[in-house]
Amino acid sequence: MKTINIIAILVIGGLLGLSFLFKWGFKVLVDESVSKMEYCQFVTNIFEAIGTCAAVIVALFLNEIRACFRKVSFDIALGCEDLFEELEDTGGTKRALKYYNYIQFFNKGNINAHNCELYLENATFFLLEDNKNGDFVSVGNEPINWGYNRSSMIYIPSHGKKSVRVFEMIAPQQQSDPNGKEDSTTPVQYCFLGFIRSIEAKKGKWELTYCLNTTNAKPVRIKLSVTWTGKWEQRQTDMKRFLTVKIEKV
Repeated sequence: MKTINIIAILVIGGLLGLSFLFKWGFKVLVDESVSKMEYCQFVTNIFEAIGTCAAVIVALFLNEIRACFRKVSFDIALGCEDLFEELEDTGGTKRALKYYNYIQFFNKGNINAHNCELYLENATFFLLEDNKNGDFVSVGNEPINWGYNRSSMIYIPSHGKKSVRVFEMIAPQQQSDPNGKEDSTTPVQYCFLGFIRSIEAKKGKWELTYCLNTTNAKPVRIKLSVTWTGKWEQRQTDMKRFLTVKIEKV
């Protein structure tokens, strides 16, 4: 952006100087101080100077000028506005085993995005009653596996897209006790992209910030917000009232 501002200042200054010289030259011509031939030579010299100046600007800022027209640009969105569900059918009754969603990265630029790496920068949990004081969770500094041949670094072609599952919410499961004691129920679990293991889901809101780094574009940061009221439902049409997922650039 700084380079573009410098170029703009040079161009505007050149145009203002050109305007001044033309007015001054026309005045001199009217006053018959110089001949028409001398005036034409004067104007020709001006255009030669402008051409030389433009050539110098292009030579100095070629890469920056090229970057204005050839660049990577991302549209980032969730795969679904509500939730996806993974179902099991037990005796004709369908119920959700898990709910999930994924992030879709669409490169709307005119060049490929090279060496794309995705990082989880921070994660915070808020109780619904207290949306200001959150509990920060320690996260690693390793790039996240995209799931494509177990790679943490990929490229996204121009007008191409890549997707990665960003979270799962796993249904509570009943576990029988081999010693004949009462069956136990495992609580609802969250699996967040970038977490090493699943964690118990609690009533409240999670905010997670991810950063997409590429070698030929500026970093892009996105915030994932997952809010749950604490109530579990067996189907997506009911569950979406109690579980909301949003994403935004930051």
